Amino acid sequence: MDTVCIAVIGAGVIGLSTAACISQLVRGCTVTVISDRFTPDTTSNVAAGMLIPHTYSAFAFLHDLSDTPVPTQKRWFRETFEHLSEIAKSAEAADAGVHLVSGWQIFRSIPTEEVPFWADVVLGFRKMTEAELKRFPQYVFGQAFTTLKCETSAYLPWLER
Repeated sequence: MDTVCIAVIGAGVIGLSTAACISQLVRGCTVTVISDRFTPDTTSNVAAGMLIPHTYSAFAFLHDLSDTPVPTQKRWFRETFEHLSEIAKSAEAADAGVHLVSGWQIFRSIPTEEVPFWADVVLGFRKMTEAELKRFPQYVFGQAFTTLKCETSAYLPWLER
């Protein structure tokens, strides 16, 4: 059987993640990443990411997912959460820069969905208590949960390896 050769354009977090997934899913293939810049010279390299989907209007400027059905978004989020969780639980977590992180998401007005579609995917999701909200007097609503953080300055070189 001939070797399948695949090219991925871009060496940021999306390009390298795509290349890694393809190399795992397509047995015996050769994956080449084509980019004008590689880590540490990519935009992705300077940003850390917390895994939280943003579908409500306050974040519409980031990504317009209005045409993507919520069950599809939830499936993508769950698959990503499970994938990154496996890395976070592994011996490679520190090298990969993938860790669990707990925190709050606070709002100046009550969101349309007080319990977002992804609440049962993250760990320990709950509404913040009144006592917790008092720490942030200009905010009226908040959510507490544990999700995953990806330090791309570590994650990109880990993906390259």
